[in-house]
Amino acid sequence: MLLALVALPIVAAALALAIGMPDIFVSTGLITFADATVSGDLPTDKDRGDRARREKAYMDEYVDSLSASVLSPTTIDKLLDQMPNLVAPGQERGDAVANIIRKSSVETVRVPVLDPDTGREREIIDAFTVSYDSRDPGTAQKVASWLTDAFLVASRSNLQVRAKAATAFYNTETEKYRDQIAQAEARLAQFKAKNFGQLPELTDLNLNLLDRTQRDQDDVEQQIRTLSQEKIFLEAQLQQARNAGQDEGLLGQLEAEYQKKLATYDENHPDMIALRRQIDTLKAGGPGVDSLSLPAQLQSQKAILAQARQRYSEDHPDVKRIERQIKTLETRIAAGETNAGNPVGSPAVVQLRTQVNAIDTQIGGLQRREAELHVKLDQMQHRVEATPQVEREYKTLTRDLELAHAQYDQLQKSQMESELSSAAIASGRSDELRLVQAPSVPSKAAKPKRVAIAAVGLALAMLLGLTVVVFRESVDQSIRGSRDVRRVLSLSPLGVIPEIRDAVSARKQRWQVAMLTSCIAIGSAALVVAVRNFY
Repeated sequence: MLLALVALPIVAAALALAIGMPDIFVSTGLITFADATVSGDLPTDKDRGDRARREKAYMDEYVDSLSASVLSPTTIDKLLDQMPNLVAPGQERGDAVANIIRKSSVETVRVPVLDPDTGREREIIDAFTVSYDSRDPGTAQKVASWLTDAFLVASRSNLQVRAKAATAFYNTETEKYRDQIAQAEARLAQFKAKNFGQLPELTDLNLNLLDRTQRDQDDVEQQIRTLSQEKIFLEAQLQQARNAGQDEGLLGQLEAEYQKKLATYDENHPDMIALRRQIDTLKAGGPGVDSLSLPAQLQSQKAILAQARQRYSEDHPDVKRIERQIKTLETRIAAGETNAGNPVGSPAVVQLRTQVNAIDTQIGGLQRREAELHVKLDQMQHRVEATPQVEREYKTLTRDLELAHAQYDQLQKSQMESELSSAAIASGRSDELRLVQAPSVPSKAAKPKRVAIAAVGLALAMLLGLTVVVFRESVDQSIRGSRDVRRVLSLSPLGVIPEIRDAVSARKQRWQVAMLTSCIAIGSAALVVAVRNFY
């Protein structure tokens, strides 16, 4: 009886559930991650095992965040707006929302893989499923499809939020670096204007100019020394001509000088031509007035210039010297002079003085040129000496500008990629989630497992019933028969009075069986009704 009291209600409830529970149809959609990962950098860690655990936890959290977003009252309200039939007659809208959330389930799919870092097998989350169960297979498929699309939309919305935030960030940083580049370029332009000629890229040019200026200065100094020596020689000749008062000594000196210079200069050199003219004049005319006049000297110099131009260019120093002598004579003629100021009858003195004056003019021009070259040389030396200091500041400015340009280019590239990513997300070509299997209309019920429920109920009834009986027998000290008397007293009873069953006891037993059966039936029915209402 005790076994029946314990086992029969459990068996009856299991059978009632197995038979009376309604068919539940489950529609499931399978969603996988792009490249089996969620886009975004995973946290790096030196411990690769920790990295694997972080990766798995991150995927779980990502799916949980999507589930919290989709399976929320706000989102389910949108579902009820599209499918108002999900609200049962007389049911509150809030209860319907809670009922849909309860019937929806999201589960991750774990796949064992071989970790290339550790060489051990571990599980990764490759996908997740979205399911909805209902008594109507069509309703299960429609709701599951809507929820699957909601997961894809939620993921796309999250991507768009991140992409817009990234785009805004890159726009702000790009504007900031554009201003920095403009300021750096302005500073660099001011620096170049302030240190013009001292910039590092002009170092070779400055050195070449310095070397050329030095050579020009050396040439001018050499010319000045040469002219100074020639002036000393001419002044000595002039003094001798003045003392002698005749041209015979000068003629001999000129011929000696001509022979001396002939060893060094060409016969067509302007100096040699001038000496020949002087010698020819002294030999031919003696003390003539025409040879002493300034116009005659001017004509003589022009003839020498014409011969010099046939051999030399316009930039040759001898051509320049003769031109300066011609200008000097023209200036003197314009001032009203007619001769060199020497006594009449002293053409050699006049000619020597003219040459001395011409050499003085050349020396004055060369000295001015030397002063200009000296100033220029000082400037070039200052530029070359200041270049190292300028170079340090210049490199700092250019490095800042190059870094700003490099960062700006990188930000612009990232901005373009972010804008492209936003466009791809909006068009659905850059989703983190991909629908592998859309929810379909289930052809057979997924729940309940009737045979399993009945088998589990029977096994549980037998286990609990036998356990209670064994426990009751082990603690029961009552004596119910002659065998208990012999076991306890070690004596055999003289007689045994059997239990007399009359109509009253029989009616009482039937009443107990009826009450037990009624209780089991009512309990099983109530359990079935509660379960059916739950689903």
